[in-house]
Amino acid sequence: MQTRTRTVSRIPALLLPGGMLALSLAGIYSSFGFMLLPIAAWGLGLVATAGIGYLLFKDKRISYDQQTQKFFIPGSWVPFAVILAIFFTKYVFAVMRAFSATIIAEPTFIVTLCVIYGIFSGYFASRAINLIARAQKTQLHSS
Repeated sequence: MQTRTRTVSRIPALLLPGGMLALSLAGIYSSFGFMLLPIAAWGLGLVATAGIGYLLFKDKRISYDQQTQKFFIPGSWVPFAVILAIFFTKYVFAVMRAFSATIIAEPTFIVTLCVIYGIFSGYFASRAINLIARAQKTQLHSS
């Protein structure tokens, strides 16, 4: 779906980023529980990537129609690749857990994995922030 150019209402446009954030946090919880180190590492990756993504990777092809309150979003393979990377990472971790790999209990591994999950979440958060900013910019210019 992400690879196709489409016109999307505000709520559905923000559902994927919101859903991916929730799934990522649920993955942290199911893997490590709500402990400070994993959540902090995830949050660090999320905030850093969302900030960098918002500042540097704005898709100028995205537009917002204030009349219909819909976004025009060009298709891209990047979200598909990120979703695939998330599932690949989760799969590798599940295999390591199934084989009782001792490394998965190491703090360095936990921090690294949680930062990676945060980076993935930050990508989707930056897309949502850019959509919201595009809508606000359009509303300001039409006022």
